[in-house]
Amino acid sequence: MRRLQAYAIGTYYKLGSPQAGLNANPMRGLVYLVTNQRKEPIPSAIQHPLHPDRHLVRLESPADAYAYVADIIAVHERDVRAALGITRPSVALVPVPASNIVRNNRVTDRWPARDFAMELERLGFGKVRPCAVNKEAMRPRFSFDDDPAHELEQNLAIIGRPMHNEAVVYVDDVVATGERIAALDRALGQPASAGAIATVVAAAEEGHRLDAYRTRTVTISYDASSSPWKVQLL
Repeated sequence: MRRLQAYAIGTYYKLGSPQAGLNANPMRGLVYLVTNQRKEPIPSAIQHPLHPDRHLVRLESPADAYAYVADIIAVHERDVRAALGITRPSVALVPVPASNIVRNNRVTDRWPARDFAMELERLGFGKVRPCAVNKEAMRPRFSFDDDPAHELEQNLAIIGRPMHNEAVVYVDDVVATGERIAALDRALGQPASAGAIATVVAAAEEGHRLDAYRTRTVTISYDASSSPWKVQLL
């Protein structure tokens, strides 16, 4: 059984979810920008207690959203590293491929995880290593549902590797099921020192009601010994 620690700055609740707690609306607005699925972004205002500005900030674009979340991660880098168990000084930021990303469009097309990772790199958290793309574009991701991890892994093409002295941190926009990160981790050979960073963890419908601004540390657990893999968020 493989286990990876994942850190997020809060929780995403679907619109109308009976489990939605405090601050669900501003975090939902942040997620809409971070996932960058709209042709015309909808501006959103947020006042996350861990952001260094500590006042209401209006976000106009996905780029604003990536920078906002990266600011929180960078300011609290020591806590994030501790949560992920990172002890190596050097970090490879490995973005999870979006469903549309293949070899020939990986530089030009929409790739939220890469753009978020680039903001983390700008603030000194690590070095972006785009290690994997899809062999073929896959169906768009709706409502943050994920394809099975074993199918995702089979469709991944490895185009690079982290440096041998780097801890690996997988970067994603939203962790919903853990399937995407599990697939990428397996495709890269399960690096010895690895964790994950995302903007939010999507709340299960039967989950507890939480303040959406509360940081989340979850364990992505998966067993790839049979198909479909058993993937869990703990």
